[in-house]
Amino acid sequence: MLRGVGGLIAAVSCVLLATVSAVAADAVTKPTLVDSVEARYPEGARGAAEVVLSVLIAEDGRVTEVEARSGEPPFEGAARAAVARWTFAPAMRDNVPVKARILVKITFTEPAPAAAPPVPSGVPQPAAAVPAEVAAPPAPPAPTVEISIEGERAEDLSAIHIPRGDTRLIPGAFADPFRVVEILPGVAPVLSGLPYFFVRGAPPGNVGYFIDGIRVPLLFHVGAGPSVIAPALVDSVELVPSAYPARFGRFAGGIMAGETTAPSTVPRAEAQARVFDAGAMVEQPFAGGRGSALVAGRYSYTQALLALVAPEYGLGYWDYQARVSYATSRADRVSVFAFGAFDHLGNEELDRTLFDVQFHRIDLRWDHRTESSRARLALTLGADKRLNADEGDPGPNGISKSRQIGLRFEGAHKLAGQAELRGGMDGIAERYEPELEQLPRGLVSYAARTDANLGVWTELSLKPRRGFEIVPGFRFDMSRSRGKSYSYPEPRLSTRVRIAPRLAWLTGFGLAHQLPTYRVYVPGAPVSGLELNEQRAYQATQGLEVALPQAMYGRATVFHSFLEARSAGLTGRNYGLELFLRRDFAQRLGGFLSYTLSRTERTSGPSTFLAGFDRPHVLSAVLGYDLGGGFRVGGRAYYASGRHYTLACPTPDCGPASDAGTGELFVQQGRMKGFFRLDARFEKRWRFQSGSWVAATFEWFNALLSSETQTRVWHPQVGVRTETRSPLTLPSIGIEAGY
Repeated sequence: MLRGVGGLIAAVSCVLLATVSAVAADAVTKPTLVDSVEARYPEGARGAAEVVLSVLIAEDGRVTEVEARSGEPPFEGAARAAVARWTFAPAMRDNVPVKARILVKITFTEPAPAAAPPVPSGVPQPAAAVPAEVAAPPAPPAPTVEISIEGERAEDLSAIHIPRGDTRLIPGAFADPFRVVEILPGVAPVLSGLPYFFVRGAPPGNVGYFIDGIRVPLLFHVGAGPSVIAPALVDSVELVPSAYPARFGRFAGGIMAGETTAPSTVPRAEAQARVFDAGAMVEQPFAGGRGSALVAGRYSYTQALLALVAPEYGLGYWDYQARVSYATSRADRVSVFAFGAFDHLGNEELDRTLFDVQFHRIDLRWDHRTESSRARLALTLGADKRLNADEGDPGPNGISKSRQIGLRFEGAHKLAGQAELRGGMDGIAERYEPELEQLPRGLVSYAARTDANLGVWTELSLKPRRGFEIVPGFRFDMSRSRGKSYSYPEPRLSTRVRIAPRLAWLTGFGLAHQLPTYRVYVPGAPVSGLELNEQRAYQATQGLEVALPQAMYGRATVFHSFLEARSAGLTGRNYGLELFLRRDFAQRLGGFLSYTLSRTERTSGPSTFLAGFDRPHVLSAVLGYDLGGGFRVGGRAYYASGRHYTLACPTPDCGPASDAGTGELFVQQGRMKGFFRLDARFEKRWRFQSGSWVAATFEWFNALLSSETQTRVWHPQVGVRTETRSPLTLPSIGIEAGY
């Protein structure tokens, strides 16, 4: 049935595309300079000079990238150092802040030489001497700014983009960019407070997590804590729920992608200390701003705190990031980016390890960018390790290890008109080397092996007229494991059509494949190979986005996904409606509102039933208000319907068992109680003339101490019993500082 619905959606799309004859021009306003730092004439320099810079401005007006298009040292370095500290009012597209790349031209004029010293009295002067005119040194040159928007819209037409300026203000997210994803439509956490999500009905194991195009095997510490990347290093986060661009593959669910900040041309640092951990990031440019070195990390001292109240438990985590980048020319840059994390959770008295994993990645990359093209070539090395010493965990006890080597390339070139051709490849070979206490007979999935995956992709962005963009794409993946090979062709299509000055219509269609996996990905742990066949997802989405008055943005989307899981003999579908409303946090009153109405079904043989994680209603509302004087308050309300359950018991009313039981099982179905949560955040920020700042924050996740119904079970003595999880609540006091 889903394929029929998907075909109907595609047919309607074609009809609408064919009937759009006039498309209104995009209402785009250019960024404007709000605050600038003087571009000083370099000491020791001679003559006049002109420098042209390419500047990338984020949605919150920050300068995130500065590249020289023309100019020579030392003028180039002086111009870049000044512009990197400028602040803009961001570019607006129908009252919605968007990224913009602008050109800035700065002209340097050599100051006039100082006047000669006066001649002492009594010294004879030439008879025909003419009084010299002493010109005052000229004022520092005023920069001439030429602005042209080169890329104000992200490539991913169906993605929901969250700028860094907003992520740090969301209550209950603890300034963590990746935890903010919970507020987006189509997203439902496994349990409230646990940052593992179902995305449009796809389980967490089917959702891909990427940092700068690098797959991250573990995104959150101990499954519930902060993310493994320092917040100050993350520039933006976007969620592509389905029908994602061709550069993403090997996942049958959504994609969560984060991009790190561009190398800075001025020194910067941020630090954070909270009740349970502390972290810092420092970046220092060198070689006149052509190079940059960055180090960051986080360390949790929860083990020391637990030793005071519950010494039998062990809990600890840490992470690190390091990056060195150097511009070898105006068009080329080489970088090394390393990051990793470690988590441990266990009962030391019982010598029981509940969670013990670590991973490490190092990425060597070359970036090339000109006015008409851009490219990235990267080599990634990785290692994962997992200690399994708990009978409740999947697989035998012991150590699971894996090593990876990956190569990826992606490039883009502007063609005639507004067309752009994009393409690339990504390959990875992974070696599993388990060290197990005992390998059960027949459990060959835990034997040592090497898996290889290779994907190639291309897509073409066409803009036949203003306000009309269509992006057909194609991806082809190949996988090999234990001597067997499979290939997966995946067509993709996305469109964006402006049908009114403030209204645009979005569509997306795609086919995605994924190898068998756990419901939640486990670093270093192999799963059964290709003999179980792949998972396949057919995805279709349609939506409208609208620019509203008062700097508000709205989106309404309908979606439909059909899933085939051959290894389990299951098929399924998920369909629904998503609503999203946003007002930028740069406004005094800002916030988000997201609502998802959905239904998730599974089919096994002749039976079709609701999935155990089906939640028909999920609602998130976030408000933040700037009180002035550096004070800001915010709150988040979250509601989710209870999950569907199916219970088998030996009595018709599912009461206690009796001696007269017949052994026949009766099935009871229903829905658990819904869950409501309220989060709060308060901040006081002090800013200094030097550009540094200090902030004190108080944040409380689940301030109402709400409990969530976890499951329903049948017990012979008491009948059906509802098990409710203890309230997961976390108040936090923190100090942040930066410059």
